[in-house]
Amino acid sequence: MSTYSKSSSVLVLVGLLTILSVGISLILTRTGVSAGVVVLLSIVSFVVVLMILNDFRVGVFVLVIYATFMFFLDRLLTLSFPQGVIYDALALITFLAVFLGKGKDWRGFRNPITTMFFIVTCYMLLQVLNPSGVPAAWLVSLRNHTSFLLYVVFFLMLSSVARVRAFTLFWCAIAFLVACYGIYQEKVGLPEFEYQWITSVEERYRLYFIWGKMRKFSFLSDPSSFGLYTAFAGLATLVLAFGPFSTALRLFFGLTSVLSFISMSYSGTRTAYAMAAIGLMFFFLVTIRNRNTLIAAILLGVVAVVILFGPFYGGTVNRIRSTFRPSEDASMEVRDIKRIRLQSYVLAHPIGGGLYTTGQNGLRYAAGHPLAEGWDPDSGYLLMALEMGWIGLILFQIFFFMVVRKGITNHFSIGDRSLQTYNLAYIVPYFALTIAHFTQDAVFTKPVNLLALATYALMHRLPSFEKKLESVDLV
Repeated sequence: MSTYSKSSSVLVLVGLLTILSVGISLILTRTGVSAGVVVLLSIVSFVVVLMILNDFRVGVFVLVIYATFMFFLDRLLTLSFPQGVIYDALALITFLAVFLGKGKDWRGFRNPITTMFFIVTCYMLLQVLNPSGVPAAWLVSLRNHTSFLLYVVFFLMLSSVARVRAFTLFWCAIAFLVACYGIYQEKVGLPEFEYQWITSVEERYRLYFIWGKMRKFSFLSDPSSFGLYTAFAGLATLVLAFGPFSTALRLFFGLTSVLSFISMSYSGTRTAYAMAAIGLMFFFLVTIRNRNTLIAAILLGVVAVVILFGPFYGGTVNRIRSTFRPSEDASMEVRDIKRIRLQSYVLAHPIGGGLYTTGQNGLRYAAGHPLAEGWDPDSGYLLMALEMGWIGLILFQIFFFMVVRKGITNHFSIGDRSLQTYNLAYIVPYFALTIAHFTQDAVFTKPVNLLALATYALMHRLPSFEKKLESVDLV
């Protein structure tokens, strides 16, 4: 490009920015701050969309950021429009952007995980023919079917070790911020706008204020999502801290792991506590021959004994202890009774009652349906069984099993230490997440659902890197 052309482009850009600045100033003066904020957000959104269309990988990073902070923005700005719609739009734009450029590496896309994921997605789409379902509810549920589209995006983006490293460092840095803000809420207190948000709904306050303490949620939607996310992040960064990386990077991973587990304890989410324990046992089991992990296992075992049986008490400690004493937990008994009561419905409906017909979603989108009542199914597996029948439940369990099995196979077949570390950093917390799905709708919760999708893509990608990798540059 000539000097004249560059100067012209700069002048055009400055001119446009000047016009926009004047326009925004006039809007702020005449209609108030809120309208100006809307205009600014519209401009930013337009720029972001252009960047995504230019490079679909930008969309992945934007999605991770937005899925993490969207609920915080909603509480801060008291926005009236559904944030989930923006998330779905970003997911769709990112997927479409994949086909605008060239040079995509589709090698290996046809693999058992892709096939099974495709089958599960088709089964969900075919639920439109379910005679027990409600068409309007099924139509709303289509928003959740962006998962397979995003899987395609992750598969194409994570096409090299450098990209895997960059993405992993990126979301770990965000996890660090999430953990720090959760600790801030615990030690300093909730900002006024967050406290008002909690107390604005009586039922929400009852769920958040338990055992004399307010459960923390950081930037995420609720304490449960926060607990699951920090458990995932704590496990992943713990694995990475043992990897063949620079000392500075290992210290960062180790610090992030510690902060994640500390902030997780403030969430008051017992499922997250169990998820962390299961993930740690799985990690130590598959790496038991490693001296460093064996020492870490012994130290963490001592810490666990002190927490569970030490002569000190408090809301957080008592809730952690109750996780590992389910026979004394009244809420677990209620959930067991609920599962037993609904077994007859599952057995009588092999393809389920239809998507979005259960509990609160049912009341909103499928009023009058037998499953549409004011209760929460709690368990993600129970929700699958109710809405997609025992056939859908089995399909999903096969899919989860295939992913975990592939991850375990990778661990013992991959020779490169860095690739082996990345493999464990994703499959260890994912395995724990599938167990947590028994008591929470865990696998599909934002933003941990994006990390699950990355796991699906990496389980097949990572072994292929070793074949063409002569040496891996350590960070």
